[in-house]
Amino acid sequence: MQPADIRQIFQEQPAPFPGHNAYSPTTGAELSSSEKAQRTASLQQVLFALQQYWISGSANIDIAAEILADNSRDASWRIPIGESGLLDYFLGILSVDGLRQSLKVNTLRLIGNSCADEAPDDNRARVVAGNHLGRIVFMLGDDSVLAYVIPVLYNICVDYEPAQLHASTAHLSRALISIVFGPRLVQCRAFLGIVGKIFALLLSQELELSMADPATPAYLLQLVSNPETLLDTEEFCVLVSVSLAYLAHESFQEALIRQNGVQALLTAFADSYTKYDVAHLDPDDAADFKALGNRFMHVISDVVALPLFETQYPLNSIVVQMLQSWVSNVYANANLKAAGCLALGNLARSDASSIYFVRDVKIHTPLIQLLSQPYASLLFSPEATADTASPSSQLIYSVLSFLKNLAIPTVNKPILGTLLDPPANVLPRMWTSTDTQPAVQFAAVSLTRLLIVNCPANVRRICSPLSSDPASPAHDRSNLQVLISLFKRTDAENTKMEAARAIAAVCRVLHTSSDAADVLPDDWEPSDDDFLRSASISSGVSSPEPPAHHSDAATAASADGHDTPSTTEPMSPNSSALLRRARFYSAHPDMSDCFTYLITQTRFPVLRSETWFVSAVLSRSYDGARLVMRALQPFEAWRALFEAVSGRDLVEGHLLPGGASMLDSELSSAAGEAGAHGLVPPVSQKDSLLDTVGAAAAETPLSTASSIDVDGPSLEPQQVDPAQLASMARIDRENGLVLVSEIMKGYANFLPPFRRGIFEQLLQTGGALVMSARSEADTGATST
Repeated sequence: MQPADIRQIFQEQPAPFPGHNAYSPTTGAELSSSEKAQRTASLQQVLFALQQYWISGSANIDIAAEILADNSRDASWRIPIGESGLLDYFLGILSVDGLRQSLKVNTLRLIGNSCADEAPDDNRARVVAGNHLGRIVFMLGDDSVLAYVIPVLYNICVDYEPAQLHASTAHLSRALISIVFGPRLVQCRAFLGIVGKIFALLLSQELELSMADPATPAYLLQLVSNPETLLDTEEFCVLVSVSLAYLAHESFQEALIRQNGVQALLTAFADSYTKYDVAHLDPDDAADFKALGNRFMHVISDVVALPLFETQYPLNSIVVQMLQSWVSNVYANANLKAAGCLALGNLARSDASSIYFVRDVKIHTPLIQLLSQPYASLLFSPEATADTASPSSQLIYSVLSFLKNLAIPTVNKPILGTLLDPPANVLPRMWTSTDTQPAVQFAAVSLTRLLIVNCPANVRRICSPLSSDPASPAHDRSNLQVLISLFKRTDAENTKMEAARAIAAVCRVLHTSSDAADVLPDDWEPSDDDFLRSASISSGVSSPEPPAHHSDAATAASADGHDTPSTTEPMSPNSSALLRRARFYSAHPDMSDCFTYLITQTRFPVLRSETWFVSAVLSRSYDGARLVMRALQPFEAWRALFEAVSGRDLVEGHLLPGGASMLDSELSSAAGEAGAHGLVPPVSQKDSLLDTVGAAAAETPLSTASSIDVDGPSLEPQQVDPAQLASMARIDRENGLVLVSEIMKGYANFLPPFRRGIFEQLLQTGGALVMSARSEADTGATST
């Protein structure tokens, strides 16, 4: 058989369907069984002729290979080429050294075309089964056929996992990276997009992560960020997408840092917004390109957060300065600003770095300026849709997140506190303008709390009247009321929690700051008209409002004449400050709701413990005790107090997890030795409990309260250490006892009989538990 006879075979076969040309896209699967058998038989004769050419050394094999390679572009011939044995034959030829260039090229063409079908995978399976992929990968080292080998490898691997795994094992990615990141790039420049797609195919297999060169993403990013490479949009998208896929894994992130590739990462990110246009891409490719932005942000943020980053790139390095320029430049792209804020926020995880950014770089200045712009123009953009956040809202969230880290060091808080200053009221305005952006609203409230914690200057800011004009209705309102309003209306649990914590932090500063006299401005100084009302607060004439279902009992207690709290607080030299605080609390009665919420929530025990501490501190003053008592009015709130002190469920009576370790008999014994009543007997229904204890308390003379040792053990409010969870129940009990003791000192006769009876028992049994725990601790320390 001569080459002309081989050509005639392809010319004689009609197209499977009318109108199909010589290189029909029809697949072999669409051929009838008889047609497929006929073609396979014809090609088997060709195979016999090729074997004769090879044995005789005839150059006809080169011509025949070209004819076969040309016709293998017709999809209808690919399955017969495989089934006839021709594909296996040419795969075998490929392993022979010294092939003539024409035969080598056409052999690669035939292999690549035969594997170009999307389905079936029979021919790809033949390549893998014969272990030929390694040889083809090896041929990447031959510049003369490089332009053929790359498409062949892609056709073999696309949509066929066994080939992808085999290619990873053969170190295909390492071979490709050595080409594109070096002088040989010019030999395959036209196929750079296909190279990127091969990387993507390999990355779909987990094995590739262990087989690839760790520096692969660094090399690719340096390639795409090189201005001399001149990539088109599609090539850039493919290569960057591959790089980011590798960089989703920490080992490659660390290699990027070691290779000094972070600057290339930042440059590529900036180029994606300033250098490339997606207008000419089809909709799917354009969507993929736009999605790169979020992937970039995640990777940049993760890379900067690694401990190795700070070792390689100090705060004054070019890379960090590049991030700072994105944040500080008024004209920088909003996405670059957002990425810069997220990255620098991860760098500002220590006090030293946060102080550096504020004191030396003054990075907060452009951030505050950005947030001070008209809010609507920032939050909404034409690109926003109903189910996706706009780039502007993402930027605002990133800025707030960065500021949160900057707000942690104490020295930074007053500087950043300008966010609370009128007339801009940046943060208060954001509390009320972001109901449709819950993530932004939460970040704004969270930042507010951080600015308030242990910062009298910022507490003064948030507590200042909205108007300095005494005649204005806004004179008796503050931004704290705006925050309380948000707490009451929001359904977002995280925002509600942060708002409540912020308000508790305000109270803590008001009662613990060494310069408390300067915390509240003079605007809250009571006027002459207010003096009698303020005096009534200090004298205890006005009692806290009891719950509605105890109003009669409360009236009886008040009518008994015991209406003067025994709690005392010096009125000099800070009497003016105390009166201002009392008037401030009177203007903000809903603050107690925040304490109720924190006390009754069970999701975060540490926050509940912190609230017990603050409540114990507040209970040592007139106005603070009144606030706490309002917070304890709901049944669930004082039930939580009972359980914190006793370690037992108020209704069911059973021991709570982490509660007191004493058994009933031991507790009764300890209480008996102290001359106290036993615990309230457990009952199954709350109403029964109320009736039983209420009746018992009603039989006790009101003067009994004065005969009880309300001081109990010597206790002081204690701050909870979240790292010491084992001690949380003990500290909660002691702080609860301080709270109960202070209430009983000053307000026992204002309590409904039922609650007063419960509090009396808590002081006795709770005190016994504390003494027992201390005794055990002392014994343990001695034995050690």
